Amino acid sequence: MDKMQLGPWTFTPGDYSIRDKAQRIELEPLLCKLLQYFTEHPGKIISRQQLVDAIWQQSYVDDNAINRAMSELRKALQHPDVPQSLIKTHHRKGYSLQLPDQSGAVVEQAARAEGFTTTQATQHKGSIPLWSVVLATLLLAGTAAVYYFSTQKPTSLIENSKLEDKPRILHMDIVTRQKVTWFKGIESRPLLSADKQLLAYSHSQPDGTVRAIVRKLGMGTGSALQEVVIEGNNSLYSIQNWQPLSRNLLVQAISKDGQRCEYQNYDFSQYPQYQVKTLTSCAGLNFGTAQQSADGQWLYYSKGSGGLYSSNALLAENLTTGAVQTLLAAPSAGLGVTMLALSADGSKLAYILMPESNKPDIYIYDPSSREHTRLASLPFPLILLGLDWSTDQSSLILPGGDGILQIKVADKTKSLLKFPEGVTVGELTLLAEDQAYISSFTAGSASQNAMQLIKIEQPFNTAERKITVLSDTEGSTADLAVSPIDSSSYAFSANWTGSWQLWMNNKGQNVQLTELTPDDKRLSGINWSGDGRYIAFNKQGNLHLYDTQRQQLINKLESNDVGQAVWLPDNSGLVLTRLQGNSQNLWQLDLVSNELTQLTFSAGTFAQFDAQGQLHYHRDGKLLRYVDGGKNDIELKTNADTNFMALWLLQGQKQYRFGMLGHLELHDIVTGETKSSQLPYQLLAIHPDPHNPDQLYATVFVTPELALEFIQWKPKR
Repeated sequence: MDKMQLGPWTFTPGDYSIRDKAQRIELEPLLCKLLQYFTEHPGKIISRQQLVDAIWQQSYVDDNAINRAMSELRKALQHPDVPQSLIKTHHRKGYSLQLPDQSGAVVEQAARAEGFTTTQATQHKGSIPLWSVVLATLLLAGTAAVYYFSTQKPTSLIENSKLEDKPRILHMDIVTRQKVTWFKGIESRPLLSADKQLLAYSHSQPDGTVRAIVRKLGMGTGSALQEVVIEGNNSLYSIQNWQPLSRNLLVQAISKDGQRCEYQNYDFSQYPQYQVKTLTSCAGLNFGTAQQSADGQWLYYSKGSGGLYSSNALLAENLTTGAVQTLLAAPSAGLGVTMLALSADGSKLAYILMPESNKPDIYIYDPSSREHTRLASLPFPLILLGLDWSTDQSSLILPGGDGILQIKVADKTKSLLKFPEGVTVGELTLLAEDQAYISSFTAGSASQNAMQLIKIEQPFNTAERKITVLSDTEGSTADLAVSPIDSSSYAFSANWTGSWQLWMNNKGQNVQLTELTPDDKRLSGINWSGDGRYIAFNKQGNLHLYDTQRQQLINKLESNDVGQAVWLPDNSGLVLTRLQGNSQNLWQLDLVSNELTQLTFSAGTFAQFDAQGQLHYHRDGKLLRYVDGGKNDIELKTNADTNFMALWLLQGQKQYRFGMLGHLELHDIVTGETKSSQLPYQLLAIHPDPHNPDQLYATVFVTPELALEFIQWKPKR
């Protein structure tokens, strides 16, 4: 082997060097030998023992020597054009050489040859994003309904055979597939203007800023001539939709502290020059998108009455008078109205309704007749991030992982375009009936490498606050619960071994507790029994218990309908959230008899017990004290601040809540004192420490690397 291309590096073993266009680095003989061994087995996981046998060729090698050599090799291979290390760590398995895809570089060179230039995103070491583009499109486990009730089926629309009027499945071949964006971070929400000449997309940068980018397309499959960037140091810009029959782009701008929010109209009719006009103010983060009518008079959007956890109604605001009409009231639970899309002529408004069951309904609203027509109801919980119209306006288009679902408006018939393995469509915008710009971002794929656990000491004292990342291992860590009897132990979930498992950290040492069937379904809802013996958690709607004394996993309920669970104060059972049909309610499970008893009858989620052993739960963004599960239950809190999730965590005499822009709040029930803070992170969940009120843990979002692609397809023969 004379030379080998490793991303931007050319590796020449003969002279112990790696070089790029600007520099040559000479490697120590040991590092050269290591790298050569990895290049002989690209992509294969090499165990530490294999390295010892092949490189050191000794019966014993100090672990520190291996760690030091791997660290030095990683450092040597660092390159600004490669955002992630070429050497990947596989927890408890070994290491592998991950060669970057070279096709993107070819496309980029071609684009630059046609005059396209990109702006480099600024990197800030140690920072984790405040917000990502996913928040504008329901992303990830952002809602408690998704994060705490993790019963989602696979994002693939084809795997479920119970669709009403089962769709006709059409297998497709990919004719063209090209990467068309190259910034670091998430490039998402592609949207084409009405004349198909301007492509807008969102860019969530690694330093936490979110900006909107508008590109003028050239001839062919997406060659770009120039880009306009909408950005600001103190604001986050979220793309909403193009206005029908125009080059006007609707953008939501939110200040980083969450105090200012407004909808803005960017007129690109004289691209690259543009004019911007503020349309109206908004309440803050919402799970969904907005749409301006073709005549510019109306703004359609979804809004909840109690923060991010409350259900969204469909509203229409007259931009001339400021009057707001409720087109569809929010359901009693669930996310309510989310994605919106006006037809090309502006005559019909399509939207997705997420009811209490989290099973999406697809509707069309006719502004002239004020009629709502349901086109389809998907029979499984699924977060849909895209909604578009076909180019002839005859069908609605829904991306779903490995395919695209097309629903005919006239007769409600369905067709499923099934793509080959390796093509993931989370969002899309059609250039033609067989061409689209896509993002591979889906709620499931994002969780694989985009969540991380941190420890926060003195969270409400800015001067003394200390934040520690718990692990830098490849993959995601998500849920966490500290042992009630041992402050030095906590249980957490991680996908370090290729699938989600339950782990234990005891005095700084991580131990894998479970060997569940490998898949990509997240494990969540971790909760300890009060005596510290059992750990309850759920996965794919099933309840599991782990006995820490016997070191044994117990599959307690395999009903595919269980969400978050909390132990009774006497440890005799658990209170569960269960999803049955179209409703979420609380049930009590007796561990001895396995008997289930329904506790609430008009929706209830996220049960908790206070210091006195009194049961509390949430309904439509409100905190209630349980009395009888009906009309006598007492409403304690409702959320009026859209910066916060309407979800309160009870820990002793403390009440915590948080927001996705990093907002954190602590209320002391005894003294009445409330403390607030804002962290430089996008918070997905917080986990109070029962032993130390000045310390808590949090799940934060870490920006993955996701680019836009252009694809063209044809029927498979």
